[in-house]
Amino acid sequence: MKVAAVVILYNPPQDAISNIQSYYDWVDKIFVFDNSEAKSAIQDDLIKLSKIEFYQDFKNEGIARRLNQACEMAIKEQYDWLLTMDQDSKFNENSLATYFDCFKNYQHKEKVAMFGTSFSRKKQLTSPSCAAINAEKLITSGSLLNLSLFTSIGGFDEKLFIDAVDYDYCFRAKMTGHEVVQFLNIYILHTVGNEAHRSSIKTLYLIRKKKEVHSPLRCYYMYRNMLYLAIKYKGQNKKYSKQIKDYVLSRIKVSFLYGRTTIAIVKQLMEAKSDFKKGKMGKKEART
Repeated sequence: MKVAAVVILYNPPQDAISNIQSYYDWVDKIFVFDNSEAKSAIQDDLIKLSKIEFYQDFKNEGIARRLNQACEMAIKEQYDWLLTMDQDSKFNENSLATYFDCFKNYQHKEKVAMFGTSFSRKKQLTSPSCAAINAEKLITSGSLLNLSLFTSIGGFDEKLFIDAVDYDYCFRAKMTGHEVVQFLNIYILHTVGNEAHRSSIKTLYLIRKKKEVHSPLRCYYMYRNMLYLAIKYKGQNKKYSKQIKDYVLSRIKVSFLYGRTTIAIVKQLMEAKSDFKKGKMGKKEART
């Protein structure tokens, strides 16, 4: 069983290399796509690593297209599974050893479209247990993608560009009769948004809370893609449409209350709705 990995970079910080090294020894090859518009500071050190296959065309093509490219390359090179990672995510040695052990010993894995883990911003102790559930959705980072099912599921939807790319793939996998499996007691270190320790109008600015907030631009993609997926799954699966809507609106609400960029978020949401109505998907066009 051959396993490769892919990580998609965008203006990567120095610690992206150590994050990659956390899973480097566990895979046969790592496809690295750099979406930065300029050469990054870590590029020279990165390409010195023998397992790295590096690609950069100095265009930000988002997540979905790069994942599709990596899957197609891995399939062509006869890999069976692809570990998909974000630049800000990493495993500790114990977590990854347990993960791969549970993965390799999982019965009938050929029916599983994607395996994944739990995730946390802070280090969590991984249990040796392989307790698993048939999940509704997984995040891209830390997931093992079954390449033999990739084509039949239909690949990643490039209209989404970023955000909900992973959830959409999971939903379609389940709709075609495949499993999405999450190991509950295995953790990956992963950052979702930016952590803020602030008060909000919700508590009359009297209580400070730690919240994950997103930039106005990220709120644009979340909202526009939510509208797109609601139409995409209309008449097919109301449950998935509702899950996406509830999840996205809750994330935007937190960013609205705690992000201190209220006006900018409102502007981006208005643009997201307008662009969706005009059929403008993919990368957000610059406004003049």
